[in-house]
Amino acid sequence: MKNVFADIHCHPTMKSYGQSFNREQGTNSSRTNDRSSIWYYDPPNLSDKLLNFVGGITRFSQSNLTALGYGNVGLICASLYPIEKLFFNNHLGSGKISDVVNNFITGVGKKRVDFIQSSADYFTDLEQEYAFLQQLDGKIYTIDNQKYRYVIVKSYAEVESLLIENDPVFTIAILITFEGCHALGTGMDPVNKPSEEALILSNLDKVKNWPHKPLFVTFAHHFYNELCGQAKSLKGIVGTVCDQSYKLGEGFTELGKSVARKLLDNTNGKRILIDIKHMSRKSRLEYFDMLATEYSNERIPIVASHGGVCGNETDRHFFVDEEINFYDDELLLIARSRGLFGVQLDERRIASKAELENTKGSILRKKILYNWSRLVWRQIEHIAILLDANGLFAWDIQCLGSDYDGIVDPINGYWTSEEFQFLDDYLLKHAYNFENNGMKNLHLEHNKIAAEQIVNRFMSLNVQEFVSRNF
Repeated sequence: MKNVFADIHCHPTMKSYGQSFNREQGTNSSRTNDRSSIWYYDPPNLSDKLLNFVGGITRFSQSNLTALGYGNVGLICASLYPIEKLFFNNHLGSGKISDVVNNFITGVGKKRVDFIQSSADYFTDLEQEYAFLQQLDGKIYTIDNQKYRYVIVKSYAEVESLLIENDPVFTIAILITFEGCHALGTGMDPVNKPSEEALILSNLDKVKNWPHKPLFVTFAHHFYNELCGQAKSLKGIVGTVCDQSYKLGEGFTELGKSVARKLLDNTNGKRILIDIKHMSRKSRLEYFDMLATEYSNERIPIVASHGGVCGNETDRHFFVDEEINFYDDELLLIARSRGLFGVQLDERRIASKAELENTKGSILRKKILYNWSRLVWRQIEHIAILLDANGLFAWDIQCLGSDYDGIVDPINGYWTSEEFQFLDDYLLKHAYNFENNGMKNLHLEHNKIAAEQIVNRFMSLNVQEFVSRNF
């Protein structure tokens, strides 16, 4: 199979689908130079980078299909996301000033903001975004003398057949996921109009019967969804204007348990895995208990699609030790379940404030790429040392889960998916350093693999193997 990079969490439709509301709502433009095309190429200019440096705001498109193609990314989990109303119905109100600020922060377009503020049904929005992605499925485009296409896949066998060596068309294989099970129709007005279980489970039935069944779904998101409590996730300007406090940190509801069980129901091979990102710590522990008791005769993979590690007593100063990230006991459960952990390329998740400051300073491109890739390497290395110390294979859960176009603050130098080719190169430098130092923090000989293998696993192979087992 062709050696392409993989990303298990990005949002290639978010900006283009949003921009379609300014013209023909829900239409994925076949003209690649239209903002409402999933192929619209929008690399950051100098002012975009300065805005990101100063305010952490990402206006440019990071995971459009052209950037993915330029970056040699051939396998992605495209996360559909009906944006929650509370993201835009916030402390700024819902007037014109609020609309301008919200659009400025997200880049989805003012009419998309208006639509979300007045929306009464997340599920319809989810279906429309899925339809948006389907519209250009398989269509070939020639960009800079190279032919590209994306194909929404239904099985790993289809992935293998598409990503063949020497194919003149660069194909991006897309697996469907979505972020936040509010997308099933929950969380609109939990206090005054609680969701009806029958309707939510009926919507989930529809999803399980889509032509392209999701590989996994992110169970929680930024706000309470009547299914489980969420972890605090918003910082900076967005965290100031949005209120996440309602049911923050709570556990599962009875409705949440019903939805989780239906997702995991494997009747007719239609199980959808659960992504634990954004769940509160309490909810995560309750989910692990559910797996250990109700599914004790199965090995259901645990997915954390995008995040960072909290660290431990030896290295906590490097990381963000907050509930939105993941503790060592959780990383061990992910590994023992043969799951995946996607490293999020977001400054707010990947390193402590002190370590971010230590990483800044250089204006030389090579130094920037080297220094900021070290933050990614530390995530990979922490997990490897932890797994090795517990008698596990050290390198098979770590992968890319960039969260690009998910309103993130990317690590400097790696602005878009196009730069993944450089991330691959610079991670190899850190892996060589680790190898040349004798991998002294590893005790099991079978974990002392070559630097090239480590980076290949992170950038590609671990996702391929996971998909081959579960899709």
